[in-house]
Order: sequence, then structure tokens, then C-alpha cells
Amino acid sequence: MSKVPVTIDGKTIEVPYDTTVLDAAKKLGIHIPTLCHNENVKPYGVCRICLVEMHQGKREKLVPACVFPLRKETEILTNSEKVQRVRRWIIQLMLARSPEEQVILDLAEKYGVETHARFAPHWKEESGERYRDESSCILCGQCVRVCEEIVGASAIAFEGRGSKRRVVSPFNAENDMCVACGACAFVCPTNCIGFVDHGATRELKRWRKKTKMIACKTCGDYFLPESLAKVYAEKMNISEDVYSVCPDCRASVFK
Repeated sequence: MSKVPVTIDGKTIEVPYDTTVLDAAKKLGIHIPTLCHNENVKPYGVCRICLVEMHQGKREKLVPACVFPLRKETEILTNSEKVQRVRRWIIQLMLARSPEEQVILDLAEKYGVETHARFAPHWKEESGERYRDESSCILCGQCVRVCEEIVGASAIAFEGRGSKRRVVSPFNAENDMCVACGACAFVCPTNCIGFVDHGATRELKRWRKKTKMIACKTCGDYFLPESLAKVYAEKMNISEDVYSVCPDCRASVFK
């Protein structure tokens, strides 16, 4: 595989053709902030917080580091004044949507952005209370991509455009395609999905999903959603009874 030279913040390295700027920067130990990036799923490039300044000969522009492929000799600046200025604008827009989310507040502090939103927030109010679920979602899309690419359920998706864009289950109702695995909640950077285990019941509030949990016949602990056990059994062509004992108790038998 051919390699191309890239210089990032004065450090030069050769990387395989089509390597992203973000991956090249990691090889050099250079940090580029990200919100929508997850190395386990395909790059999405939606949050734009990873924008960097790209120079190729006379050509120069701002590009998202997580999706921009290196195919010729390139110079990258990750923290120039232009980059910092654009990141501050992006953070201000994020604060307008999610003024209380710690991950956004941390970025605001790092880049010197005042934490009162410059732009008018679009979230709705009812009886004087904000809909927490909408304002806490930063639309990074990690939950949607993990559900589709890793879990294989595609139980959630984006709806709407612009300020009305949001992540929902089909028709914003409980969806049988959701197996309550919790992968979406695990990757969510703002904990807005509302993943809760209530003993014999698991609930994902944002998707209006509730399912019963299976109790281990040996220790009595609840450890697996029934809906997920059915999927496992169907895909592997085995009986659901296999999942009557939790992994810890099953492992102790073979010690």
C-alpha cells in the first residue's frame, strides 16, 4: 500500500493512502477534539468540532479530521487561530441546544466560550419545564450508528432537519426491533437515553422501551433482557434455556 507524507503541527509522518487526518494525528500523539467520532463505527463527520486547517500546495480550507482522507502531501494545522475561531462558533451553537451538558461546558471552558448561549435555544417548554431529552441530545449520531452497524437492529434513526432534527424510534413509539441491549446508552456522551434497570425490568426511556429481565437460576441476579435472549437464540439456532444461567455462574462451573 502506498504511503503519503503529512505534516501536522510541524510534525511529519508517512501514513497509508486514505488514512484520515484524525488517525494520523493520533499516531503523532496530537489531540483533536471529537464528539461524534467512535472508532467502532464508520466516521460520520457531523459535529464538526474536529475541523482542522488543511494546506495542499496553494489549496487550503477547513476540513473535518475524522473523515478527510490523506491522498497527497498535506500540511495540517490543528489549533490555528482560524480553527479556534470556528470551533468557538460551533461550541456556541451547541450551547444553544444543550446549555447544561457537561461535555459541551468542558469544551466551552477550554476554548474560552462564555457559557450563556449566544443563539436562541429551540427546545420547547411545558408548564415551565424544559424537555430534558431533547436539549440533552447533541445529535452526534453515535447511538444510531451503533444500533445499525454493530447491533444490527436499526431500531432508531434521525427525524427532521435543522433545529427540529432529533433521534427517535419509528413513529416515536415503542419498537419491537429494539432488543434493549443498551449499546446506544453506553456510547451516548450525554447520558440522555435514560437507560435504567429496575430489578426485573429494563427501561430505555428515550425509546419508550420496556422489557423483562431474565433472572439467573443459580444466583438470582437479573442479567439479560428477554428480548435480547430471543435474538441470540434465533441467530445461533439454540434454545433460550441456554440463557437461564448468568455468565459468572456459568464460568464458575468450569473452573
